[in-house]
Amino acid sequence: MTQLVIDGPGGSVVLDPGRSYRLGRDPGSDIVVNADRVSRHHAVLWFEGGQWLLQDAGSRNGTYASGRRVQRVVVNPGTSVGLGQASGPGLVRFRAATPPPPPVPRRTRVMAQAVQAGARTAVQTVEDPTVGPAAGTVPFPRAGQWREPVSITDLTGVQVVRIGRAPDNDIVLTDLRVSRRHAELRVTAGVAEIVDLNSRGGTYVNGRPVRRARISPDDFIGIGTSTFRLAGGTLTEYADTGEVCLQAHGLTVTVDGGKVLLDDVTFPVGEKCLLAIVGPSGSGKSTLLRALTGLRPADQGVVTYDGRDLYHDYAELRSRIGLVPQDDILHSVLTVRRALLYAAELRFPDDTSPRERERRVDEVLIQLGLDHRADTRISALSGGQRKRVSVALELLTKPSLLFLDEPTSGLDPGLDKSVMHLLRDLADDGRTVAVVTHSVANLDVCDRLLVMAPGGKIAYFGPPGEALPFLGFDDWADVFLAFDDRTRDWAGEYARSPLHQKYITADLIQPATPSAPVHRSAPPKQQSWHRQLGTLVRRYCRGIVADRLFLGITLVLPILMGLLARVVPTGDLTGPPGSNPSAVNLLLILCVGGCLTGAANAVRELVKERVIYQRERAVGLSRSAYLCSKLLVLGLITVAQGVVLTLVAMVNVETPGEGVFTAPMAELAIAVALLSFTAMTVGLLISAVAKTSETTMPLLVLATLVQLVFCGALVHLEGKAVMEQIAWLVPARWALAALAATLDVGLLMPLTDDPPDPLWERDLGTWLLDVGVLAGLAVVCSFAVARLLRRHEPAVMRAR
Repeated sequence: MTQLVIDGPGGSVVLDPGRSYRLGRDPGSDIVVNADRVSRHHAVLWFEGGQWLLQDAGSRNGTYASGRRVQRVVVNPGTSVGLGQASGPGLVRFRAATPPPPPVPRRTRVMAQAVQAGARTAVQTVEDPTVGPAAGTVPFPRAGQWREPVSITDLTGVQVVRIGRAPDNDIVLTDLRVSRRHAELRVTAGVAEIVDLNSRGGTYVNGRPVRRARISPDDFIGIGTSTFRLAGGTLTEYADTGEVCLQAHGLTVTVDGGKVLLDDVTFPVGEKCLLAIVGPSGSGKSTLLRALTGLRPADQGVVTYDGRDLYHDYAELRSRIGLVPQDDILHSVLTVRRALLYAAELRFPDDTSPRERERRVDEVLIQLGLDHRADTRISALSGGQRKRVSVALELLTKPSLLFLDEPTSGLDPGLDKSVMHLLRDLADDGRTVAVVTHSVANLDVCDRLLVMAPGGKIAYFGPPGEALPFLGFDDWADVFLAFDDRTRDWAGEYARSPLHQKYITADLIQPATPSAPVHRSAPPKQQSWHRQLGTLVRRYCRGIVADRLFLGITLVLPILMGLLARVVPTGDLTGPPGSNPSAVNLLLILCVGGCLTGAANAVRELVKERVIYQRERAVGLSRSAYLCSKLLVLGLITVAQGVVLTLVAMVNVETPGEGVFTAPMAELAIAVALLSFTAMTVGLLISAVAKTSETTMPLLVLATLVQLVFCGALVHLEGKAVMEQIAWLVPARWALAALAATLDVGLLMPLTDDPPDPLWERDLGTWLLDVGVLAGLAVVCSFAVARLLRRHEPAVMRAR
């Protein structure tokens, strides 16, 4: 083996095969590469199987070999690897410790000729990192600057160019959000069109999703984080490396009644910038966050993402925006690694391999310093560590913009500082980070500070160190107290100051075109419906198994309810007519038990996951798959509980020799199990209506009392106006009737002035009517839950 030497900006290092090396901008790295686009922990180099391997460690701007972005590369004498970009100050070279071999001839990308007429021409992706853009190519405009292309492909004689993540594509994109076979650019008789190959992430032309579209030189094709332009017989690729500019232009938001939440908010945020947004309650901070992320577009104004209208191109750009809400978007009973793996399954195309997803999760864990906590349950983490996991979840897709809402809320000063320094590192790694916060202790780590005044106006925008002198106070407590003075024109003072000219006007670039309406396409579904359902079901089951308290209650509750039913005297269920006035007591206990077990299982399921659902819905979660996962898992549990409840309650109870159409025990179990399932859908309905978990318990008690009163065991309902009609909507009414029909309870009860309920008739038609209406109520409740789930989603995501 030839011993290798690595030459970098910091000097040369002779590599020892017996150890590994960390490369990055961090001064503690084994090989320090101090360049702007290099991450703090960028790559790892080690010797294995007789060769040296270099692997990207989840860097923001990527690792490049032979001009292409790679995840892992074998390095040999003569190999050059670019950290952060294909060439430039992050370039490292490898050579033998002995005299180096002759220099490799300079190569550029070439296009192979067609093997035969009509054959698809292959694209050869061989290029020298030192080769610049071809003459005549048009750089991609970005916020008044110019972005250099990452590759240029000559299409002379080419008919089809395949684009995707698989290595055998003509143009290979390493973004995991790109499908293996994503799209084709087809050229016929000089006419070019882009064809989406049923990709999960979608193909976009000028920000709009397309299945097939003709391409002109003025069009831009978006696939993952790459943008392509076809002009002059060449296909030029531009990569969104995360260093983007965000600008707000005149954002105004009003609500019913004319109340202004945001008032003409304008400011620029540069590349790799950490922006803090502070202000008193009611100053529009959260409204501004929703407007900047596109979740609730401003009524007036424009948000530009690298010079592109975010609202107009939201369908394409939304996947490049990460949002960490104030509440944790985590299932706390899962381990850190398991939670991130399930999130990766939902966010990446279903053709990504488990190994690819695991590798990306490991990269994020290392990047955020969570690798030693990977197998720890999230509920056992500290507040700061849980916030890191929430950030890690968003970093899986390498967003260029990262927004956080109150990430330090409830944390002690030490954790507050830790989180803010984490955000500083994330911005330095090559992304724009904006954080809404009430904490002012660590604002000095931010590049820009936006102070919002009451009424949704800007009181200050600029470096944090200049804020207090401009506002005229010595500490932030006095500033927030002074905002109570509504007579002071905070926004006007800042607009007339030299700071406004220096930090806003000088850096602001007006959008080229006026804002267009938001294109409300459905969120891209990275997985098929069935794959999403499978992922959700597995995650839900793992969470139930991990929650031992819930699991124990689930197992014990139906047994206890059944034993309670044994305490109630039931009399002889096989006696002569009119001989058993207490026969209905057993049925009443069965109905109450079925209602309680079913509704109690589900009453908190949706409200406790509301923030998680809203965020996952924004990145492509199917609403119906989410609801079906709840119905399937909870339904199986609830049905099993209903059967157990029936069996325990009916032990040693003599029943008639036959039921309506089969054995009485089977009919009783079917009715109670179906009642439990329907009660579960009622519980989901309560959970969808409730605003907090605390309000679900009173609603559960009320629903149970309604079932008890209107089931027909305590009050004769037939012929009583209003009460009978209300009872039609009560599941226990129909379940009790089915149970009574099976045991012929109407015959056992003594004759009174009120004849037995007609729904208790012991015939097949009546029994099928009872269970049919019960099943219909479950369907109606499920449909209502789906509509209520839609109501809780941000308006921009409510695609039908």
